[in-house]
Amino acid sequence: MIQTSRLQLVPCTLQYFEALLQGNDALAQILGIDVPEQWTEYPEMVLVAYDKLRNDPSLLGWFFYLAIHKADNRLIGTAGFKGKPNGDGSVEIGYEISAGYREQGYATEMAETLIRFAFSHPYVSKVVAHTEEEYNAAVKVLQKNGLRFAGEINGREAGELWRWEITREAYLAR
Repeated sequence: MIQTSRLQLVPCTLQYFEALLQGNDALAQILGIDVPEQWTEYPEMVLVAYDKLRNDPSLLGWFFYLAIHKADNRLIGTAGFKGKPNGDGSVEIGYEISAGYREQGYATEMAETLIRFAFSHPYVSKVVAHTEEEYNAAVKVLQKNGLRFAGEINGREAGELWRWEITREAYLAR
């Protein structure tokens, strides 16, 4: 588990994924938290992530986290990595905050924590992220955490994406 001042990021184990596949109430019971109906805008990702972890259990810790608001004891989104660091030491982060908790700094807090977690491992040399090709809240979160624009990429299904990154050296210099 990764703690921030206001959040707990709980690694989503196979048990938690299986509970989610049974419904929000099943996960709420296992974790002892409130799981609102609209906690994610991407419910289809639960099945995709579950299959990915089931096929590679070594991803746990470098993958999907449930973001729990401590004071409200409520699931408010997800955070994590798209997988373990690759051969050159790069790892990609991602995060989502449910609508009722946006514009309160939670995404910035999660991104900061993921970056710190990544760089606590000496073999991680770079943290990257991708956003839609527009200046939006996700871009602001990354910029606040020191990530810099690193170019455009073709994101297949999503069209063009912007790539953002921060190196270990730039992180340590902050």
